[in-house]
Amino acid sequence: MDAVDRAIARLEALSGQDIQKRNIGPLAAHVRGNLARAAESIARHPAPSIAIITGFFLEHGEPPNCETDGPPGALMLAAGFSSVGIPCRVATDVANAQVVLATRAGAELEGEIPLDIISMHETGGDGGKPLPDVDRLWRAMQPAITHVIAIERCGPSLDGAPRDARGVDITNYNAPLERLFNGGPWTTIGIGDLGNEIGMGSLPHDLVAKNIAGGDKLWCHVGCDYPIVGGVSNWAGAALLGAVALLWPGPATGMLDSIRPEFGRRLLEAAVRNGGAVASDRVGGTPRPQLFVDGQPWSVLEQIHEEIYDACVRTMEIRDPAGRE
Repeated sequence: MDAVDRAIARLEALSGQDIQKRNIGPLAAHVRGNLARAAESIARHPAPSIAIITGFFLEHGEPPNCETDGPPGALMLAAGFSSVGIPCRVATDVANAQVVLATRAGAELEGEIPLDIISMHETGGDGGKPLPDVDRLWRAMQPAITHVIAIERCGPSLDGAPRDARGVDITNYNAPLERLFNGGPWTTIGIGDLGNEIGMGSLPHDLVAKNIAGGDKLWCHVGCDYPIVGGVSNWAGAALLGAVALLWPGPATGMLDSIRPEFGRRLLEAAVRNGGAVASDRVGGTPRPQLFVDGQPWSVLEQIHEEIYDACVRTMEIRDPAGRE
């Protein structure tokens, strides 16, 4: 195992820490190695072009809104990929659009990263694009989309209903974006932290049911090529970007800049202060607009972002001590 392999394994371990104490360890162990595989599928592709799906609505929030996990990770990935010339676009639905729009603005990517806002209804009428129209757009894109990443996006359980961590059906706030995810010949990557997210169907139902509270009911049956389990999905997004940077054949400074904790905080602040994204606090209170993700304050979240960034920088220096790119 060389320095890059060791670093990517380190990124996977850092981002997979069970900070929420939800017993995700067995889930993370089941997909160990997928971070490297997913990153290699992007970094080694001759002409990658990426679409990212995100937005997880918390209807019990005060006020109800998209949560803070997902959009910051999605825009971090988009910023990093676009910095090295990889075409990238983001998709969400009308229910979660306010937060994703605000996060994109916080990243200063409004003119660079297209955002597909999809209607909650098949035929539109709420300001969003009908899903079939976006599906056709994606399949006709030139250059062709090669990878679709879903990060912290709720997907359908066995009975077809998308369910939050409480097992509550959130169909009214969750357009069926899994149809986009599986709508073309692209490679699919699913990032989640519980088992109810798009892509987690590649984990055995019994594994989620046995280890996650309510897992039998909330497990998402939609699988993917490379499922990645994180303690926080934003962490896993940062780890994926770092792994791609380490494997990227050309200059990767822009990717590393997008992993910096300062940039992560900027995205989170934009999601909360301008988008109204909600999160619980450390005692599991009602989700509200605050600088928390999955019950953790930025002071805790920042530590993992810093370690992910430092691991990437150290490995880049080992790979090329002269600092050449």
